[in-house]
Amino acid sequence: MRVLQSLWTAPRFFAAAVLTLGLGIGANVACFSIIHAVLLKPLEYRDPDRLVIISGGATPTHFAEIKWGAHNFSSVGTYAMEEDLALSGRGAPELLKTVRVSGNFLEILGISPLLGRGFAESDNTALISSNLWARRFSSDLHLVGQTIDLAGRAYTVSGVLPPDFGFPLAGLDVWLTRPEDSPQFSPQSRALSPFLTVFGRLRPSVTLEQATAEIKVLQAAYAKDHAAMLDAKPKTPPTAVPVQETVVESVRLELWLLFGAVWLVLLIACANLASLSLARAAGRSAEFAIRSALGASRMRVVRHLLAESLLLSILGGLAGALLAYLSLSAIRQFAGVNLPRASEIQFDGAVLTFAVGLCLVTAILFGLAPSFSASRVDLMTVLRMSQGSARPVRLRSALVIGQIAISIVLLIGTSLLIESILHLRSQDLGFESHGLLTARIALSPNANARAFFEGLLSKLSSSPGVQHASVSLTLPMTSYPGTPVQDASQPRLLLNQRPLCAIFMVSPDYFQTLRIPLRRGRAFTEHDREDTPRVAIIDEGLARHFWPDYPAGRNPIGQRLLIGGVNKEPAEVVGIVADVHQSLDNLGWNRSVYLPFAQTAPPSAMVALRVENYPMNFAADIRRAVQSLNPAQPVSDIRPMQELVDAQVGPRRILMQVLAFFAFVALALAVIGIYGLISYSTAQRIREFGIRRALGAPQTSIWHLVLSQTFRLALCGVAIGVAIAIMLTRFVSSYLFQVSPTDPPTFVAVCLLFLGIAIGAGLGPAISAANVDPAKMLRYE
Repeated sequence: MRVLQSLWTAPRFFAAAVLTLGLGIGANVACFSIIHAVLLKPLEYRDPDRLVIISGGATPTHFAEIKWGAHNFSSVGTYAMEEDLALSGRGAPELLKTVRVSGNFLEILGISPLLGRGFAESDNTALISSNLWARRFSSDLHLVGQTIDLAGRAYTVSGVLPPDFGFPLAGLDVWLTRPEDSPQFSPQSRALSPFLTVFGRLRPSVTLEQATAEIKVLQAAYAKDHAAMLDAKPKTPPTAVPVQETVVESVRLELWLLFGAVWLVLLIACANLASLSLARAAGRSAEFAIRSALGASRMRVVRHLLAESLLLSILGGLAGALLAYLSLSAIRQFAGVNLPRASEIQFDGAVLTFAVGLCLVTAILFGLAPSFSASRVDLMTVLRMSQGSARPVRLRSALVIGQIAISIVLLIGTSLLIESILHLRSQDLGFESHGLLTARIALSPNANARAFFEGLLSKLSSSPGVQHASVSLTLPMTSYPGTPVQDASQPRLLLNQRPLCAIFMVSPDYFQTLRIPLRRGRAFTEHDREDTPRVAIIDEGLARHFWPDYPAGRNPIGQRLLIGGVNKEPAEVVGIVADVHQSLDNLGWNRSVYLPFAQTAPPSAMVALRVENYPMNFAADIRRAVQSLNPAQPVSDIRPMQELVDAQVGPRRILMQVLAFFAFVALALAVIGIYGLISYSTAQRIREFGIRRALGAPQTSIWHLVLSQTFRLALCGVAIGVAIAIMLTRFVSSYLFQVSPTDPPTFVAVCLLFLGIAIGAGLGPAISAANVDPAKMLRYE
């Protein structure tokens, strides 16, 4: 009760401490809840530590050899790439995210369906997600055994999977069988391409090293027997990787960086509170001295102040825990499918334990220094003092220097990311992303894709405001397939010895729609059809690869290329276009080949419109045109092309925004700390300043004294911060583009900016000290 009464006598300090700790602890608890759910908590499968994925892809033949030859695995399965299939009937048509998995995948994972059972023996059964079951079928308990229409084919629903089930990918709607027959590839491509991912369950007592060694032996035997296969000579040897690592690998570094940032902010908050507590303890020095004189031991004074710190931490922890609990639903909704296991984020026992431990840590962090400083107060010293002791000032100076150092680290990290994003945005992508609208359309495998897309382009091209319309298998800044390519005039190489190139099937107006410059030759025309000779357009990167003296030497126009499978007819190069960056993550790699859409006509394609104004104004035009051709055909992912480009910098941008927020908070707390310390120090030296002014010192000399103290304090913190930043910025190097982790201009700019802000924080106390009347200064005591 005495502790609470003591705090209640300083309501502003009490409120500031609880609010600061509440925000700092709340941010840490919320961040830990994400770390725990995503990175630390085991997957909700049977013995999840026994589940592994074999790195690299596999052909159906390779998978069969692994299945029968991997004795360290109790069971092995596989899955193919995600595909979009149209669901028709029972409402408006909808494009569903679908994956084909081996029939034993539930047994491998140790999961039972929420409703129904696993796959039946027939290959026309489907498992659906609980989300789709509730959203589309109103949680119909009698759905099992009924049929649904996917891409024009009837599938029998055999079961509904548990809520939040997301293997092998989050956000899936439907699971089908027979991944080796994936319709995304032709029969010849399926036989040669490593499009399957192999996963399995290790036998008891088998280690990852033993499993990897066995897989490497099987790989060597496979490469010897199937030298022509694309997966015979992988770039990196296959390894057994825990499933949990593959699930969270894409976000692991970002989450730990985020956790480190919130810890740094909490350290600054604790340093700020310790500084305030030192100032408050200095004001109570007479009280503590009298207590000591009346018989109170030093440990009793320490216990009293530590009890105050603990009470503040508990109250701040309660506020922070409540804040974290209330924020979790917003975090889950914001993260969506972009954060693996986001649905598992919750305030559980582990998070509560962390919150309690954090309260104790913060109590110690900001309570120890004031407690021991106050315990050393002597009554006679206090009675003889005409001004405050220098010890609290030294301690507060050390705390403020620590705040400055942490602020510098966060500011430098944020600045490096901002500079990287600016560099990325300034890159010439090779096409014009503004004024483009894109959409995805997935037809059924038995549909006449050529006739449908030709009719669609005819309707869209005649729409008012549409300058050009095109269709392609995929677009830049999206995933793209690779295919082996070889100069047909050279001795034939095995498929796995040929360079892999990005392949695009495009309509004649594709290059005009995306405004990709044509360097040589011609674009595709309506005459490049299935019954005409194969033709191809390549980019300058591929031209330089096969003909190194391009553009001055041999003309690639008229040359022939072997593209894809071993038995395909060579394609004649009829045009060369400018290099297009297919991904911002790999800007240095340009090697693309374009084929006429009419000569291949895949059932799934992307539509692109070049329009006169805001692209989304034309979304209805795409829907109307599609519905006029097939009312049961869904359209998905209608978005401006610029969104696809922006998504490429998404992870960097999110990390930059989070670090920028914490850097701003850290900067504000550091400036407050500088201002408070300089104000306190100036007040203690007021008699000295009075004497100086009385002896004729000008105001500018007082300004110089105060501001030089401010500058020395800031410079010391900046120097320490730079040293720490040099050691830590390497952790964000994978997010940097054309910027060194120790980029000198960035470091110098941040340091100069902070020193300027610090001088600004010291101006107020300097002006106040210089403007007070000397006579009043001398009468201060």
